Amino acid sequence: MPLSDFFKKSPKQEPVQIPQKESVTPYTGGESFLSPEMQKKRSNAALEFVKVFKEKIPLAGGKPHAGTVLSIAARLAGSSLYHSLNYKNDLTPGSVVLSNEVNEAWPQLMNLFAFYCKQNGLDVMSKPLITKFPEQDKPRMSVEQVLAKYQAQYHEIMKKHGLDDLNGARAGMIICSIFFEYHCKAARDIDPFVATGIVAIGVVEGAKTAPPPLKPEGPGPAPKLQSNAQSDPLLDLLTSIAKNSTDGTGNRLVIGEEMTAMGEALRNGGRYILVHPQVLNQLKTNNVDVFLIYAAAMRMEAASRIPQIDFVGARVDELMQQWSGKPEDQAPIHIRQVLWLMNNAKNLGYERRGDSWISK
Repeated sequence: MPLSDFFKKSPKQEPVQIPQKESVTPYTGGESFLSPEMQKKRSNAALEFVKVFKEKIPLAGGKPHAGTVLSIAARLAGSSLYHSLNYKNDLTPGSVVLSNEVNEAWPQLMNLFAFYCKQNGLDVMSKPLITKFPEQDKPRMSVEQVLAKYQAQYHEIMKKHGLDDLNGARAGMIICSIFFEYHCKAARDIDPFVATGIVAIGVVEGAKTAPPPLKPEGPGPAPKLQSNAQSDPLLDLLTSIAKNSTDGTGNRLVIGEEMTAMGEALRNGGRYILVHPQVLNQLKTNNVDVFLIYAAAMRMEAASRIPQIDFVGARVDELMQQWSGKPEDQAPIHIRQVLWLMNNAKNLGYERRGDSWISK
Protein backbone atom coordinates (compact mmCIF):
# COMPACT_ATOMS: atom_id res chain seq x y z
CA MET A 1 0.00 0.00 0.00
CA PRO A 2 1.49 3.41 -0.97
CA LEU A 3 2.50 5.75 1.82
CA SER A 4 0.35 8.55 0.46
CA ASP A 5 -2.83 6.48 0.80
CA PHE A 6 -2.75 7.03 4.56
CA PHE A 7 -3.42 10.75 4.32
CA LYS A 8 -5.70 11.22 1.32
CA LYS A 9 -7.61 13.75 3.40
CA SER A 10 -6.32 16.67 5.42
CA PRO A 11 -5.57 15.86 9.06
CA LYS A 12 -8.17 16.75 11.64
CA GLN A 13 -8.10 20.23 13.09
CA GLU A 14 -4.94 20.86 15.06
CA PRO A 15 -5.15 21.36 18.82
CA VAL A 16 -5.50 24.94 19.97
CA GLN A 17 -3.10 24.36 22.88
CA ILE A 18 -0.10 23.11 20.88
CA PRO A 19 2.10 26.19 21.56
CA GLN A 20 3.09 25.91 25.22
CA LYS A 21 5.36 28.96 25.38
CA GLU A 22 3.76 31.94 23.68
CA SER A 23 6.96 33.96 24.11
CA VAL A 24 8.95 31.81 21.67
CA THR A 25 10.04 34.20 18.93
CA PRO A 26 9.37 32.01 15.87
CA TYR A 27 5.66 31.74 16.73
CA THR A 28 4.93 35.45 16.54
CA GLY A 29 3.57 37.27 13.51
CA GLY A 30 2.21 36.01 10.21
CA GLU A 31 -0.95 34.02 9.55
CA SER A 32 -2.55 32.07 12.35
CA PHE A 33 -0.91 28.68 12.68
CA LEU A 34 -4.29 27.20 13.51
CA SER A 35 -6.31 28.69 10.66
CA PRO A 36 -8.05 26.14 8.38
CA GLU A 37 -6.31 27.67 5.36
CA MET A 38 -2.86 27.20 6.85
CA GLN A 39 -3.65 23.68 7.99
CA LYS A 40 -4.73 22.80 4.45
CA LYS A 41 -1.52 24.26 3.00
CA ARG A 42 0.59 22.22 5.40
CA SER A 43 -1.36 19.05 4.61
CA ASN A 44 -1.09 19.56 0.85
CA ALA A 45 2.64 20.30 1.07
CA ALA A 46 3.19 17.18 3.20
CA LEU A 47 1.32 14.98 0.74
CA GLU A 48 3.27 16.36 -2.22
CA PHE A 49 6.58 15.67 -0.49
CA VAL A 50 5.49 12.11 0.33
CA LYS A 51 4.63 11.59 -3.34
CA VAL A 52 8.01 12.92 -4.50
CA PHE A 53 9.87 11.07 -1.75
CA LYS A 54 8.57 7.70 -2.99
CA GLU A 55 10.87 8.09 -5.99
CA LYS A 56 13.93 8.62 -3.77
CA ILE A 57 13.08 6.43 -0.82
CA PRO A 58 16.02 4.57 0.79
CA LEU A 59 15.61 0.79 0.58
CA ALA A 60 16.97 -2.11 2.59
CA GLY A 61 16.45 -5.53 1.08
CA GLY A 62 14.20 -3.98 -1.54
CA LYS A 63 11.89 -2.36 1.04
CA PRO A 64 11.76 1.08 2.71
CA HIS A 65 13.92 1.10 5.83
CA ALA A 66 11.70 2.35 8.65
CA GLY A 67 14.31 3.99 10.87
CA THR A 68 15.91 5.81 7.96
CA VAL A 69 12.60 6.98 6.49
CA LEU A 70 11.39 8.34 9.83
CA SER A 71 14.70 10.05 10.56
CA ILE A 72 14.70 11.75 7.15
CA ALA A 73 11.29 13.33 7.73
CA ALA A 74 12.19 14.35 11.28
CA ARG A 75 15.54 15.86 10.32
CA LEU A 76 13.97 17.84 7.48
CA ALA A 77 11.34 19.18 9.88
CA GLY A 78 14.10 20.08 12.34
CA SER A 79 16.15 21.74 9.61
CA SER A 80 13.11 23.79 8.58
CA LEU A 81 12.87 24.93 12.20
CA TYR A 82 16.57 25.84 12.02
CA HIS A 83 15.93 28.02 8.93
CA SER A 84 13.01 29.75 10.69
CA LEU A 85 15.42 31.14 13.29
CA ASN A 86 17.28 33.18 10.67
CA TYR A 87 20.85 32.33 11.59
CA LYS A 88 23.65 33.97 9.66
CA ASN A 89 24.67 32.04 6.55
CA ASP A 90 28.30 31.80 7.64
CA LEU A 91 28.19 28.53 9.56
CA THR A 92 30.08 25.57 8.19
CA PRO A 93 27.57 22.88 7.12
CA GLY A 94 27.49 20.17 9.76
CA SER A 95 28.42 22.54 12.60
CA VAL A 96 26.49 22.03 15.82
CA VAL A 97 24.30 25.01 16.74
CA LEU A 98 23.64 25.72 20.42
CA SER A 99 20.31 27.51 20.65
CA ASN A 100 17.85 28.19 23.45
CA GLU A 101 15.22 29.00 20.82
CA VAL A 102 15.55 25.50 19.40
CA ASN A 103 15.33 24.05 22.91
CA GLU A 104 12.03 25.85 23.39
CA ALA A 105 10.53 25.21 19.96
CA TRP A 106 11.30 21.59 19.08
CA PRO A 107 9.18 19.99 21.86
CA GLN A 108 6.17 21.81 20.36
CA LEU A 109 6.79 19.97 17.10
CA MET A 110 6.86 16.68 19.00
CA ASN A 111 3.59 17.63 20.68
CA LEU A 112 2.09 18.05 17.23
CA PHE A 113 3.45 14.68 16.10
CA ALA A 114 2.01 13.06 19.22
CA PHE A 115 -1.35 14.71 18.53
CA TYR A 116 -1.54 13.18 15.05
CA CYS A 117 -0.52 9.77 16.35
CA LYS A 118 -3.14 9.92 19.09
CA GLN A 119 -5.79 10.79 16.50
CA ASN A 120 -4.87 7.53 14.84
CA GLY A 121 -5.14 5.49 18.00
CA LEU A 122 -1.72 5.48 19.67
CA ASP A 123 -0.50 7.63 22.56
CA VAL A 124 3.21 7.72 21.76
CA MET A 125 4.00 9.75 24.88
CA SER A 126 2.53 7.15 27.23
CA LYS A 127 5.97 5.56 27.71
CA PRO A 128 9.47 7.01 28.19
CA LEU A 129 11.18 7.95 24.96
CA ILE A 130 13.53 5.29 23.64
CA THR A 131 17.00 6.37 22.52
CA LYS A 132 18.88 3.09 22.35
CA PHE A 133 17.57 1.70 19.09
CA PRO A 134 17.85 -1.90 17.91
CA GLU A 135 20.61 -2.23 15.32
CA GLN A 136 18.15 -3.05 12.55
CA ASP A 137 16.20 0.18 13.20
CA LYS A 138 19.06 2.68 13.38
CA PRO A 139 18.98 5.32 10.61
CA ARG A 140 21.39 4.48 7.81
CA MET A 141 21.97 8.03 6.63
CA SER A 142 23.76 10.80 8.51
CA VAL A 143 22.18 14.22 9.06
CA GLU A 144 24.53 15.70 6.47
CA GLN A 145 23.57 13.08 3.89
CA VAL A 146 19.86 13.68 4.48
CA LEU A 147 20.14 17.45 4.11
CA ALA A 148 22.35 17.20 1.03
CA LYS A 149 19.94 14.85 -0.73
CA TYR A 150 16.49 16.09 0.29
CA GLN A 151 16.67 19.60 1.77
CA ALA A 152 16.45 21.67 -1.42
CA GLN A 153 13.40 19.87 -2.79
CA TYR A 154 11.72 19.88 0.62
CA HIS A 155 12.00 23.66 0.93
CA GLU A 156 10.93 24.14 -2.69
CA ILE A 157 7.71 22.21 -2.04
CA MET A 158 7.01 24.12 1.17
CA LYS A 159 7.43 27.48 -0.58
CA LYS A 160 5.29 26.31 -3.50
CA HIS A 161 2.41 25.87 -1.04
CA GLY A 162 2.98 29.26 0.58
CA LEU A 163 4.60 28.01 3.78
CA ASP A 164 7.31 29.83 5.68
CA ASP A 165 10.04 27.82 7.37
CA LEU A 166 8.22 27.33 10.67
CA ASN A 167 5.08 26.13 8.93
CA GLY A 168 7.37 23.92 6.87
CA ALA A 169 8.57 22.36 10.12
CA ARG A 170 4.99 21.73 11.19
CA ALA A 171 4.24 20.18 7.79
CA GLY A 172 7.23 17.95 8.45
CA MET A 173 5.46 16.52 11.49
CA ILE A 174 2.53 15.57 9.27
CA ILE A 175 5.03 13.74 7.06
CA CYS A 176 6.50 12.02 10.13
CA SER A 177 3.04 10.89 11.17
CA ILE A 178 2.33 9.53 7.67
CA PHE A 179 5.52 7.48 7.71
CA PHE A 180 4.84 6.44 11.31
CA GLU A 181 1.35 5.23 10.38
CA TYR A 182 2.70 3.25 7.45
CA HIS A 183 5.61 1.57 9.19
CA CYS A 184 3.91 0.96 12.54
CA LYS A 185 0.45 -0.10 11.34
CA ALA A 186 0.72 -1.31 7.74
CA ALA A 187 4.24 -2.68 7.32
CA ARG A 188 4.64 -3.28 11.08
CA ASP A 189 8.38 -3.31 10.70
CA ILE A 190 9.26 -1.09 13.68
CA ASP A 191 8.06 -0.72 17.26
CA PRO A 192 5.95 2.48 17.65
CA PHE A 193 7.96 3.72 20.63
CA VAL A 194 11.27 3.09 18.88
CA ALA A 195 9.84 5.02 15.93
CA THR A 196 8.87 7.90 18.23
CA GLY A 197 12.38 8.04 19.66
CA ILE A 198 13.86 8.17 16.17
CA VAL A 199 11.54 11.07 15.28
CA ALA A 200 12.44 12.97 18.48
CA ILE A 201 16.18 12.57 17.98
CA GLY A 202 15.83 13.41 14.29
CA VAL A 203 14.06 16.71 14.98
CA VAL A 204 16.78 17.77 17.43
CA GLU A 205 19.57 16.72 15.06
CA GLY A 206 18.01 18.63 12.16
CA ALA A 207 17.33 21.74 14.23
CA LYS A 208 20.83 21.90 15.73
CA THR A 209 22.90 21.10 12.64
CA ALA A 210 23.92 23.86 10.24
CA PRO A 211 22.64 22.77 6.80
CA PRO A 212 24.31 23.18 3.42
CA PRO A 213 23.22 26.30 1.47
CA LEU A 214 19.86 25.94 -0.22
CA LYS A 215 21.42 27.28 -3.41
CA PRO A 216 24.70 25.90 -4.85
CA GLU A 217 25.90 29.43 -5.60
CA GLY A 218 25.63 30.39 -1.92
CA PRO A 219 28.63 31.39 0.20
CA GLY A 220 31.40 28.87 0.60
CA PRO A 221 32.75 27.42 3.84
CA ALA A 222 33.23 29.92 6.62
CA PRO A 223 34.63 29.83 10.14
CA LYS A 224 33.17 27.08 12.30
CA LEU A 225 30.52 27.89 14.86
CA GLN A 226 32.81 27.45 17.84
CA SER A 227 35.76 29.39 16.39
CA ASN A 228 35.30 32.31 18.79
CA ALA A 229 34.80 29.99 21.74
CA GLN A 230 38.10 28.26 21.11
CA SER A 231 40.00 31.24 22.50
CA ASP A 232 37.97 31.16 25.76
CA PRO A 233 38.77 28.98 28.76
CA LEU A 234 37.43 25.46 28.62
CA LEU A 235 35.17 26.18 31.58
CA ASP A 236 33.40 28.98 29.70
CA LEU A 237 32.84 26.70 26.73
CA LEU A 238 31.45 23.88 28.87
CA THR A 239 29.20 26.31 30.76
CA SER A 240 27.84 27.66 27.48
CA ILE A 241 27.14 24.16 26.20
CA ALA A 242 25.50 23.19 29.50
CA LYS A 243 23.26 26.25 29.42
CA ASN A 244 22.10 25.52 25.87
CA SER A 245 21.63 21.82 26.64
CA THR A 246 19.22 22.39 29.54
CA ASP A 247 15.54 22.82 28.74
CA GLY A 248 12.05 22.33 30.10
CA THR A 249 9.96 24.12 32.70
CA GLY A 250 8.98 23.44 36.27
CA ASN A 251 10.33 23.37 39.80
CA ARG A 252 12.55 20.31 39.49
CA LEU A 253 15.50 19.01 37.51
CA VAL A 254 14.97 15.50 36.13
CA ILE A 255 18.13 13.43 35.62
CA GLY A 256 18.83 9.89 34.45
CA GLU A 257 19.45 8.37 31.04
CA GLU A 258 18.91 11.35 28.71
CA MET A 259 15.73 10.43 26.88
CA THR A 260 14.18 8.76 29.93
CA ALA A 261 14.72 11.98 31.88
CA MET A 262 13.45 14.13 29.01
CA GLY A 263 10.33 12.01 28.56
CA GLU A 264 9.51 12.24 32.28
CA ALA A 265 10.07 16.02 32.27
CA LEU A 266 7.89 16.57 29.19
CA ARG A 267 5.08 14.42 30.55
CA ASN A 268 5.02 15.59 34.17
CA GLY A 269 6.93 18.86 34.17
CA GLY A 270 10.54 19.59 34.91
CA ARG A 271 13.84 20.62 33.43
CA TYR A 272 16.19 18.16 31.75
CA ILE A 273 19.65 17.95 30.17
CA LEU A 274 19.95 16.88 26.52
CA VAL A 275 23.33 17.32 24.83
CA HIS A 276 23.58 17.23 21.04
CA PRO A 277 25.34 14.00 19.95
CA GLN A 278 27.75 15.90 17.71
CA VAL A 279 28.81 18.10 20.62
CA LEU A 280 29.62 14.97 22.60
CA ASN A 281 31.56 13.53 19.66
CA GLN A 282 33.57 16.73 19.23
CA LEU A 283 34.50 16.81 22.90
CA LYS A 284 35.49 13.15 22.87
CA THR A 285 37.64 13.77 19.80
CA ASN A 286 39.46 16.47 21.76
CA ASN A 287 39.84 14.19 24.81
CA VAL A 288 37.48 16.29 26.94
CA ASP A 289 35.45 14.45 29.58
CA VAL A 290 31.85 14.97 28.38
CA PHE A 291 30.51 14.52 31.91
CA LEU A 292 31.81 18.01 32.68
CA ILE A 293 28.83 19.37 30.71
CA TYR A 294 26.36 17.49 32.88
CA ALA A 295 28.15 18.54 36.05
CA ALA A 296 28.09 22.17 34.91
CA ALA A 297 24.36 21.93 34.14
CA MET A 298 23.55 20.42 37.54
CA ARG A 299 25.68 23.02 39.30
CA MET A 300 23.87 25.85 37.46
CA GLU A 301 20.45 24.44 38.36
CA ALA A 302 21.51 24.09 41.99
CA ALA A 303 22.85 27.67 41.97
CA SER A 304 19.44 28.84 40.74
CA ARG A 305 17.95 27.10 43.81
CA ILE A 306 15.72 24.76 41.89
CA PRO A 307 13.68 23.09 44.68
CA GLN A 308 14.21 19.47 43.72
CA ILE A 309 16.43 17.14 41.66
CA ASP A 310 14.81 13.80 40.77
CA PHE A 311 16.61 10.75 39.46
CA VAL A 312 14.37 8.55 37.25
CA GLY A 313 14.65 5.21 35.52
CA ALA A 314 16.29 3.26 38.34
CA ARG A 315 16.81 3.20 42.11
CA VAL A 316 19.74 5.20 43.43
CA ASP A 317 20.61 2.66 46.15
CA GLU A 318 20.68 -0.21 43.65
CA LEU A 319 22.95 1.74 41.27
CA MET A 320 25.32 2.64 44.09
CA GLN A 321 25.54 -1.00 45.13
CA GLN A 322 26.14 -2.17 41.54
CA TRP A 323 28.88 0.41 40.97
CA SER A 324 30.61 0.14 44.34
CA GLY A 325 34.36 -0.26 43.95
CA LYS A 326 34.37 0.40 40.19
CA PRO A 327 36.16 3.36 38.56
CA GLU A 328 33.85 6.36 38.53
CA ASP A 329 35.16 7.70 35.21
CA GLN A 330 34.08 4.47 33.51
CA ALA A 331 30.48 4.71 34.70
CA PRO A 332 27.64 5.70 32.33
CA ILE A 333 26.69 9.38 32.44
CA HIS A 334 23.48 8.87 34.45
CA ILE A 335 25.38 6.95 37.14
CA ARG A 336 28.07 9.63 37.25
CA GLN A 337 25.28 12.18 37.80
CA VAL A 338 24.21 10.26 40.89
CA LEU A 339 27.79 9.92 42.13
CA TRP A 340 28.33 13.64 41.59
CA LEU A 341 25.26 14.48 43.64
CA MET A 342 26.28 12.10 46.40
CA ASN A 343 29.57 14.01 46.65
CA ASN A 344 28.37 17.58 46.07
CA ALA A 345 24.69 17.96 46.94
CA LYS A 346 25.23 18.68 50.63
CA ASN A 347 27.66 21.52 49.94
CA LEU A 348 25.18 22.95 47.42
CA GLY A 349 22.39 23.01 49.99
CA TYR A 350 20.51 19.82 49.09
CA GLU A 351 19.68 16.73 51.12
CA ARG A 352 18.89 13.33 49.70
CA ARG A 353 15.48 11.73 50.14
CA GLY A 354 15.26 8.38 48.33
CA ASP A 355 15.81 9.02 44.63
CA SER A 356 15.56 12.80 45.00
CA TRP A 357 17.59 15.68 46.38
CA ILE A 358 15.61 18.46 48.06
CA SER A 359 16.79 22.03 48.57
CA LYS A 360 17.10 22.83 52.29
